[in-house]
Amino acid sequence: MATSTAARSRPPQNKLDSDDALAVRAAELAAWARRNVRMIIGIAAIALVVVGGLVVWQYSRAQKRAAAGEHLLAMRSNPALLTAVGTRELENFIRQYEGTPEAVEARLLLAQSLLDQRQPARAIAQLQKVAGGNSRLASQAAMMLGSAYAQAGNRPAAIRAYQQAADKAAMKYQKFEALGQAALQHEAAGDYKAAADIYRQLLAESEKGSQQATIIEMRLTEAVARAAAR
Repeated sequence: MATSTAARSRPPQNKLDSDDALAVRAAELAAWARRNVRMIIGIAAIALVVVGGLVVWQYSRAQKRAAAGEHLLAMRSNPALLTAVGTRELENFIRQYEGTPEAVEARLLLAQSLLDQRQPARAIAQLQKVAGGNSRLASQAAMMLGSAYAQAGNRPAAIRAYQQAADKAAMKYQKFEALGQAALQHEAAGDYKAAADIYRQLLAESEKGSQQATIIEMRLTEAVARAAAR
């Protein structure tokens, strides 16, 4: 009976094996760590530098954005912002805060100022930097780019810019406005067939019976008639 009780109280062999294996692995790991202590310290130091650098970069970026926002807000209160004097101020702002959303917004303000001063070539250079990107203002920049090309007398480029604005538009009304401008440029160039094609697209996407659909249908009818008369 005593022998039976002792057998039952003896720990299972597999439990001992598992504990022994764990102890062996721990000993091996400790020995490896002692042999490679310099490497471990080096890796830890590098990781600390990387993490610390990332924290500093994030903080610096947040500070830069906050300063840019405050500066841009102050600039907007300047009634001379969209004049030649304001142009220089906007250019300085863009250089100082390049890479921030506020600098992108400032480029559009600068482009508008240049268009108001009848300097489309300079406006185009600014707008191209925004229209081709993924900024939330890319569609608006492409619309302005179309206006700049039109002011410069380059209708084909204006049409392409308006098409680009339509492709990037986040809202339906923005898409309709961009395509409508493209159609008007086609009409100004005497290409009524191309204008009619755009009006057909707009009509298909308009709500039937709406005032918008009625206006588009009128423009389509006129464009088709002029295309047939040529």
